[in-house]
Parts: sequence; C-alpha cells; structure tokens
Amino acid sequence: MSNSLKLSILDYSPVDEGLRASDALAATVRLARHAEINGFSRYWVSEHHGMPATASNSPEILMASIASATETIRVGSGAVLLPNYSSLKIAENFQLLEALFPNRVDLGFGRAPGADQRTAAALNDEKRGAIPYPQKVADLLGFLTGRHMPDSRYADMRAHPETRDRPQPYVLGASGSTAEFAAKAGLGFTFAHFINPGSDGPQAAVEYRNAFEPTDFSAKPSVIVSIFVAVGDTPEEAADFTDAFHLWLMYAESGKPFERVPSLATTRAHSWTPNELAVRTRNEGRLISGTAPEVAAQLRRLACAYNADEVMINLMMPGESARLNAVDALVATINAVPAQSADTEPSQKGAYA
Repeated sequence: MSNSLKLSILDYSPVDEGLRASDALAATVRLARHAEINGFSRYWVSEHHGMPATASNSPEILMASIASATETIRVGSGAVLLPNYSSLKIAENFQLLEALFPNRVDLGFGRAPGADQRTAAALNDEKRGAIPYPQKVADLLGFLTGRHMPDSRYADMRAHPETRDRPQPYVLGASGSTAEFAAKAGLGFTFAHFINPGSDGPQAAVEYRNAFEPTDFSAKPSVIVSIFVAVGDTPEEAADFTDAFHLWLMYAESGKPFERVPSLATTRAHSWTPNELAVRTRNEGRLISGTAPEVAAQLRRLACAYNADEVMINLMMPGESARLNAVDALVATINAVPAQSADTEPSQKGAYA
C-alpha cells in the first residue's frame, strides 16, 4: 500500500443474516489475513456486550486467533473497556499476548462500559465501587512497567510474564477530554470519529500533539482517526450499503438491536419512518461511503483534518465478500492515485473540522 495514506481496520465481527457468530469470527480472521496481504498496518477488534449482531466481545481471545493466523500485521483491541475489569488482569492478558506474538500487540483501551446498564451491572456484580478512570489507567501502566505512582498501593507489582518489549498502549476517545490524558502519559491517541464526527476531533489531535511528553512507551505522538466505511463498485451499490449501515446503526443504538446485520434485501424492504430518517440524518457524519475513488478521497481529507498518522476503517457492510472487495478496491485506488499535497487542497482540510 502507498505510504500516502496509511490504513488499518477496526472490526466488530458482524454476524450476517443467516449465519452464526462462529461464521463471523472465522470471517474476521480471513479479513485480517487479507488486510495483512494488502499492506494494512494493524487490525483491531472491539469489545461489545449484549449485541448479537456483532460477535467480538472479548478482544484478547480474538486477538490471539488473529495473530496466530497472520505474521506481521499488528493486532490490537479497539478497545478493551477498562472500567469492566481489574487493571492487573488486563495487563497480564496483554503481557501474555506480547510474549506469544512479540512486537505485534496494541493495547487500545477506553472508558465506556460497552453495554446497557443491566449488562454492565452483570459484568461488575462483585465490585464494591467504581475506581476513578485516571486511577485505573495509572494502575494499568504501572503493572505493565513495574513503576507505579509514589502513593500507589501496588508499589513494585508488575504483570507477568515479563517480555522484551511491551504492548503498545493507545487511549481511545470520542471527545477532547482524553487528548491531554494520552499526551501526558506518552501514549498513542485514537479518536473515534465514527462516534463523534463533530469538531472536537481535529482540535483534540492538535492539543494531543502540543502536549505530548515522550515516555518509554512512545518517543513521539501517534494519532489514529477511526471511521465507518462502506464501499460500492457503483454509486447505486454504495447507496445500498449506506442504507444497510444506517439501518443497522440506528437499531444497534436503540433498545431493540437487530439479531443480525441486515442484508441488502432486508434493507431494501424496510419502510423508513420520519423518526428513523431524522436519526439517520444525525448519523450521516459517522460514515464515509461511495465508490472506492470517492471513499479514498474522503479518507485523505479526514487524515488531513486530523494530521493523522493513520486512518482506521470499520467496514460495517453486510456480506463477507463485500468487505473483502472493499479492501481490494480501496488499496487499488490508493496505490493508483498519488495523494495531492495538503497545500493544494485548502478547501478539503476543513471538511471534517
């Protein structure tokens, strides 16, 4: 892949109509292999609970399967949800992954519960109280390095097994509040534009770079911006995939998510209500869609707006063949068309600001 646009993948392991979760997980491994062959930088998997249309609820387990089936691509979590677990247990899981797959493991973590209130309660039913997120992160980094804050109750404790290199931590955020947090800790920063497509992201990236302090985790800042993507061979097919995406997303974030990712046939048969159309309009900025040349151009503009080192795409498209084809089409387009200098596109930089 051309160095002009560095791409990675975030995968929810979508379960297509007529298939089972095991099919979706096998498709995730195949897509990861395909991404590696096509020069993608990293492959991250999500943590979601109580969503039958997406199969990825334990990133560490799925990461092990993906890393075993690939050779060079970095494999990570997007994200492991820190409030749900012991910081020590997460550190141990990722240290073990690092020992198994040296210098290939990314530890992306976030502060969301990734579930409805009832499911979140079930995930935490033995906890006596919530630990502040900054403390959870400090403990996690301390267990990875063996160096805790001076007043830590875990002084001198570290996660095993010990490894030559460490998992590479990334703070995942959907607002500007986590940018300075990531910068002061010397960690990578990933902004979920697919959650919050407003103006916070590019400014958060600026603030992160300005405030970054090198640590032994990273000597320089690293910004990844993530976005939902749908690619069609024709404008008509792209429009169909766009409709399917919005139908899935609208119900995924409601109290009645689909049991499976809606197919194009199901989507075409759906009658949109005025309320559904209003929700869809609010969600428009969370997706980049079109033919491969159109999507590639929009991805370049998004990368420019964030001054991003990398763009991470989330292919929530029905059908494994469609997702594989999207990778092929994007890579072919990016390699065939050299990126223009940002200086020649003054109107595009503000497109996502």
